[in-house]
Amino acid sequence: MGVPAVTKNGDLIGVTYAGGPDNLGTVYKLSAPRTRGGAWTETILYRFPGGNGDAYPAFLRIGKDGNLYGVDYSQTIFKLSPPVSGDGAWNYSALYTLNQQSDGAAIVGLVFDAEGNLYGAAGVGGDLGCGNSGCGTVFELKRPTKSGGKWRFSVLYTFTGTPDGAEPFAGVTFDQEGNLYGTTIYDGAYGYGIVYRMNPPKRKGGAWAETVLYSFDSVNDIGANPIGAVVFHGSGNMYGTTGAGGDLNCQGGFGCGVVFELFPPVQKGGAWTYATLYAFQDGNDGAIPSGYLAFDSQGNLYGTTQYGGGATESGTVYQLKRPGRKGGAWTEAVLHGFTGSNGDGALPASGLTWGKWNYLYGVTAEGGSACQGLGCGTAFELQP
Repeated sequence: MGVPAVTKNGDLIGVTYAGGPDNLGTVYKLSAPRTRGGAWTETILYRFPGGNGDAYPAFLRIGKDGNLYGVDYSQTIFKLSPPVSGDGAWNYSALYTLNQQSDGAAIVGLVFDAEGNLYGAAGVGGDLGCGNSGCGTVFELKRPTKSGGKWRFSVLYTFTGTPDGAEPFAGVTFDQEGNLYGTTIYDGAYGYGIVYRMNPPKRKGGAWAETVLYSFDSVNDIGANPIGAVVFHGSGNMYGTTGAGGDLNCQGGFGCGVVFELFPPVQKGGAWTYATLYAFQDGNDGAIPSGYLAFDSQGNLYGTTQYGGGATESGTVYQLKRPGRKGGAWTEAVLHGFTGSNGDGALPASGLTWGKWNYLYGVTAEGGSACQGLGCGTAFELQP
């Protein structure tokens, strides 16, 4: 269940992995109130009926063409077109279903390029000789050249484990030059995952090239096993999170994860430089940061941890405040500790996005006042 997409007027559109008449998932819209503090209104845009991959959606993106794009069953890329009339039904169409053996499977995120083509990473599949189920791929899905034509799928790169990484269970990110960046959870030089860059071909029809920018190791305060997408800010610096590593006194020696920064090389072809901005300790500060990071206009960073945050271990929203001087330490503050009770959510694994009134928005996989047991999740707003 990915972080919701924000429309131009501040509405939120997202997916639920389950629910609906057949418990196969939905696409929902939360209409923003006209005034601050007003009530949000939920509308179900589409209920997944099952069959031909039409079930269990993972996340959603809004295209410039007004259509919604997402993934269900973690390997069918679909499009939802808005109704022709105001009260009509949204139209579902499957654009491409990945073949795990050749294409990969378990897609976590999608991004658009300037032309509206889709790019993403598949966490497993591809070369099935790598690991038990393949080490994953990076792929492209190109828009049809004419109306009514087929979308064209191609694998840009197939991971092989060592030294190039394995299992890219995070979305990909473009830089301004058209290069793609992402992370793998495992392998690389030391076995604890990598940050990679995919360079587009220099000539039409050529191959994309992968470069390992950094290999993680579970020593000292270095993070290990990155599980989120990377983001850029400022002068080309890159930021991300790991699910392990950092403070090795945490989580039985595995560490509770870190937020990290990678500095681009001073000279072309040089090495990227790594820095741990904060190592989580599984106290009130949280544990296992994941999902999308967000920056404010002052360069402060915001994110979520899946666990920690107090006695209930239900996760947090945190802020990392940029140091006032060069070389200073970032300062972590917990903005909200989830409880999973009394209507509050739990397990905010998808990260954050900025929305209406410059508030932060996100979702939790559990908690809330609906459903029995652990709850069916919430959509939340965080005001400054």
